[in-house]
Amino acid sequence: MLRVGIIGCGAIAAMHIAAFQRCPRTEIRAVASKSEQSACRVGEQLGVPYYTDCRALMDRGDIDLISVCTPSGLHMEPTLYAASYGIHVIVEKPIEITTERIDHMIAACEQNRVVLSCIFNNRFSDANMFLKRVIEAGRFGRLLNLNVSVRWYRKPEYYTASPWHGTLSLDGGGALMNQSIHYIDLMQWLGGDVSSLYAYTGTLLHPIEAEDTAVVCLRFANGALGTVIGTTSSYPGYPAELQIVGERGSAVITDGAITTWAFLDSDPMDETADELIAKGSVKNNRAADPMAFAAENHCRQIARIVEAIENGTPVDIDAREARKSVAIIEAVYRSAAAHTEQTL
Repeated sequence: MLRVGIIGCGAIAAMHIAAFQRCPRTEIRAVASKSEQSACRVGEQLGVPYYTDCRALMDRGDIDLISVCTPSGLHMEPTLYAASYGIHVIVEKPIEITTERIDHMIAACEQNRVVLSCIFNNRFSDANMFLKRVIEAGRFGRLLNLNVSVRWYRKPEYYTASPWHGTLSLDGGGALMNQSIHYIDLMQWLGGDVSSLYAYTGTLLHPIEAEDTAVVCLRFANGALGTVIGTTSSYPGYPAELQIVGERGSAVITDGAITTWAFLDSDPMDETADELIAKGSVKNNRAADPMAFAAENHCRQIARIVEAIENGTPVDIDAREARKSVAIIEAVYRSAAAHTEQTL
């Protein structure tokens, strides 16, 4: 039984809590939030002690694992403190807002031999896990083109109700670092490392510090080309989409479900694709509502992390893997600022 502490009691914490409650090998022992009201509310709901200082939670001496659900730019400090105690760490995406801060986290956790894993729940949908297997099996042949489109809409209240959203110090950016990072992670996981990119960003609608719109052209190490469109200014919000094109055919994933599967030849794997297409996806309004999604994929990933910790085996998404999407987005920001191509 792993004894768990929840750090941060905002909206995303509910997904982590649901995952731990459904995992028979974990027990939530305490919660912490800088907001006493939030900490009290969640602590009383769970029937556990609550703290306004995450260090006090870890000082208890009975915590084996923490889940960090704070604003993105506040992930490093509790991770470093946990590592010093030998406490394992799960961090909501992004793992942190700069690669420099991520590298400090990696060093501390490796030195203290604790697990550091990051939530990228979209990887754990049935369609995306199948697509990863199919690409690795060579169904697409040589990959030619990958395109990401995250044309979402966020109401003004999204930024005013949570003032850290859209800031450079706490959100690390805007439409890319907070929203589109899910699909940027999928793109590099499925398509391979990005070698260079050129980008434009703009703050075109929302009065925020960071970008609400970005357009990126990418070159992958394997020679494929790609694009990313990421925005929170596209009213009323459209389903997120990932297109993958190979020399033998192509597929489209829309909101985590296969919507197109077209190849020059046939293969037994296509039967599974047809089943997934027929199954469809759980309808949601994530394009306009930040929390309009189920906890299922969080539950899948966190269950696998717990299993890895218990067995002493590698986690699916460790800190070095989670670092890749942040490095891509950092390169986007450098390119947009300098008006030059950036290499990774």
